Amino acid sequence: MCGIYGAVHRDPASVLSRMGQTLIHRGPDGNGVAVRGRGGLGCRRLAIIDVQGGAQPIANEDGTVIAVCNGEIYNHATLRAGLERRGHVFRTRSDAEVIPHLYEERGADCVDDLAGMFAFAIWDSARERLLLARDRMGEKPLYYAATSSGVLFGSEPKAILASGEVSAAPDWGALSVYLRKGYVPNPRTAFGALQKLPPAGRLTVGAETIAADRYWDVVPFLADPPVPVTLEHAAIAVRRRLEDAVEAAMVSDVPLGVFLSGGLDSTAVAAVAVAVAGELATFALRFEVPGFDEGEYAALAARRLGTRHRTLTITPASFLDGVLDLVPLVDEPLADPAFVPTFLLARFARTEVKTVLVGEGADELFAGYPSYIGAALASRYANAPAWVRRLLHGAAPTLGGSQGNTTLRYLLRRFIEAADAPAAVRHETWMGCFDAERLAALATPGGPLGPVDDAPTLAARTEIDGLLGLDLRGYLADDLLPKLDRGTMAASLEGRAPYLDHRLVEFVCRLSIDLKLRGLATKRVLRRAVADLVPDRIRHRVKRGLTVPLAAWLAGPLLPFARATLDRIDPRVLRPDGVRALLDEHVARRRDNRRELWALIMLRLWQDRWTSRGS
Repeated sequence: MCGIYGAVHRDPASVLSRMGQTLIHRGPDGNGVAVRGRGGLGCRRLAIIDVQGGAQPIANEDGTVIAVCNGEIYNHATLRAGLERRGHVFRTRSDAEVIPHLYEERGADCVDDLAGMFAFAIWDSARERLLLARDRMGEKPLYYAATSSGVLFGSEPKAILASGEVSAAPDWGALSVYLRKGYVPNPRTAFGALQKLPPAGRLTVGAETIAADRYWDVVPFLADPPVPVTLEHAAIAVRRRLEDAVEAAMVSDVPLGVFLSGGLDSTAVAAVAVAVAGELATFALRFEVPGFDEGEYAALAARRLGTRHRTLTITPASFLDGVLDLVPLVDEPLADPAFVPTFLLARFARTEVKTVLVGEGADELFAGYPSYIGAALASRYANAPAWVRRLLHGAAPTLGGSQGNTTLRYLLRRFIEAADAPAAVRHETWMGCFDAERLAALATPGGPLGPVDDAPTLAARTEIDGLLGLDLRGYLADDLLPKLDRGTMAASLEGRAPYLDHRLVEFVCRLSIDLKLRGLATKRVLRRAVADLVPDRIRHRVKRGLTVPLAAWLAGPLLPFARATLDRIDPRVLRPDGVRALLDEHVARRRDNRRELWALIMLRLWQDRWTSRGS
């Protein structure tokens, strides 16, 4: 795990030192730089594999090909053995050293051989060619910008902006999408001059050309005919692949633990990890708010598995401290409130371990969210008489705001408000922040916020398979994984998601949807696969997820912070009176506006951080 950066530039050395200083939090264990002609690469290192000898950049035998890698190549030992048999000479035990040697043999197609989570850069000085690539699911980030002086890249936008050659002016079109979705979707960023490489993205920069493509995509596995397999046989296959994925993700020369929420996904990962390691540290969060606290279930799982368990309680005060600590490190607004406790838990765990396994990805693979149940119910709702739908739609605002967790009243209101929309738009509305009508009403007339295109529809076997694809390519890639990467790396901790092993992903995406979702039963095949590993109380729990008591806190202990932040909303972008009305409506419990308000708060904090750098 590292922070990587670099440039193809008329004078790369002149910008690399400024870029590297911004990524110390990602790599406190060292900084390495290599320049070959017009190309220069840098790496702030968090040492995980070959702690003493694995410094980067790392080169092939004659030094003409140099590479930097952020992440872990899980199958590096197998790849190394094959490369050595074919005559390649290695100098370290680092997993990253396989990359320049694979490139020598396969060029840009070297990515096809890699299993793991990674973002890497290769500079081929003989051909004057730069290759950038990301892992298939997008666990590790990579940003780039093309300027008149050359191409610059980095693990985070701040590294590129520190070069002094790229404007920090915002992309208000992308930020309009952010206010709808809660995140900025790839390949756009919050900055007009920067782009993010998509998951499975590959960028090749030649002397006078720049070419981008994707070397892998999840969509075909959701569109091709499903694997003809029973629930029982599918569960056996899922179990085997999950065990392989967890074992692969445990390769480490430093202490490793698990984020244990007490839900199905993380408990299954922890159970498999205990079987591999025999002893394990687990870390959990607690909230002193009924309906949000999962500490009891995490403790149950830890007792059953025999782990060394530690718990961190999040209070409104510690949550606010976490927000303020994150602001200097956040380069793009992210409206997921779980970002903050993820960071706090990472900082808590970092005192004991350097790497953690997490349960991200299981909901998108196995149809775990209530929104997928909602999608199945929406077709029945569409067949109800028009007068019934009009009546329910009119009644939705009267449901008010309970300010609890995802209560039935809250879910029903959100269901009714979007149930008549096309499937992809409906799903995006349920998962996102502002709907189009409310955002348009809040935007300053003639301001920079513009209309947002409807959510795309992906070709898939069924409507719900298409929604899974949207979430795997969108919500997971641009919200959950950045939350994990930024939250953990802000604490110099490496997070790994075994469910996103591409071999497991490919198999699960080829399963029929009824093996995942039937009626109100979600994750059917996963529950069957881990039935002997996970306590029944956890295996049969309703999906909860890492949620924050944000609705109640915004109307209570966080109200002064919320009001002070929202009072600074840029009137050139959003109507201040509309923003105040949104907060007042929430405080009076006429409507639960937690998602909309938090999106606005994070946007303002982002502007506080970057407005002085752009316009």
